[in-house]
Amino acid sequence: MGSLVAGMAGMAPQGSGPQAKEPQGGAGVTAAEAASAGTPRRLDEKIIAAFAGNRCVTRPAQDAVMGFSLPTQITEMLAKGGQKVTAGQMLLRGDDREESATVRLQKMQAETDLPVQRAKAAADLAELEYNRLKDIKDRGGSGQQEVERARLTFETSRIDWELAKIRQAQEVLTVERMESRLDRLRLKAPFNGIVDAILVDVGQAVSENEKVLRVVDISKIEMDVGSPTEDPRTWKLAVGDKAWVLLDVAGSPRLSEGRVDEVAPTADLGSRSRRIRVVIDNPEGPAQLIAGEPAWVRFSEPTKEVIEMVRVVGGA
Repeated sequence: MGSLVAGMAGMAPQGSGPQAKEPQGGAGVTAAEAASAGTPRRLDEKIIAAFAGNRCVTRPAQDAVMGFSLPTQITEMLAKGGQKVTAGQMLLRGDDREESATVRLQKMQAETDLPVQRAKAAADLAELEYNRLKDIKDRGGSGQQEVERARLTFETSRIDWELAKIRQAQEVLTVERMESRLDRLRLKAPFNGIVDAILVDVGQAVSENEKVLRVVDISKIEMDVGSPTEDPRTWKLAVGDKAWVLLDVAGSPRLSEGRVDEVAPTADLGSRSRRIRVVIDNPEGPAQLIAGEPAWVRFSEPTKEVIEMVRVVGGA
């Protein structure tokens, strides 16, 4: 994700410099009202302190940064940033004209069984000739040498027939191998999701493994939380346990209930923490979350006072 992340870093919102001071919320002004007025805000530190969660960063449940495994030239773009896609949908096509023609030619060879039919017909003819000569010999009208020659010809023909069937199976496998190479020049969506960014254009030459496309799935949002090992609850956490997540949505607090999806069996000595992966559902619509934003997670239910503070300040 190196070049992709670097490219997206330059898209940081203006107003993040020293001259863009965070406005102070006035009495009776909720975060939602300030956001609707176009005033940039950050989550109130008092709410963060009262919530007492562990800070982390949200990210998509699935995240694929893709590139071609062969050097090629972009010939077709079938998607754009922000577009919803389904698993297997074609997104970008490289120059696959030669590979496509090779696959079509190989399919013609694989789909015909004429070589097998010919080998079988030759084996049937050799068997017929062998039986005829053997019958003649039994009546005293043919020599042993002619019969042996016919027998060997028949056995050889049967071997040729078996070899023809093997070669036919090999032709089918060759089609699969060539189609696999063809697929390396076509980028398809690995899962249902949204195209986050396309970093190339039609006609652009790309090198092997150059990152050209990012697809994400934000139907669920996940975050890795460093839960302190000094906290006894960290030692007891298990997959499926509840987690409470405080989200910063344009300066407005939102409280969501999630669940523990992974529990690391090891701890980080430097930070004295254990990695806990938490997942929350992210339904579509106006309330859908954007991945990559800060969040705070705790593994015990917040007090009623904190819940009420989030409700009031959030303008609920």
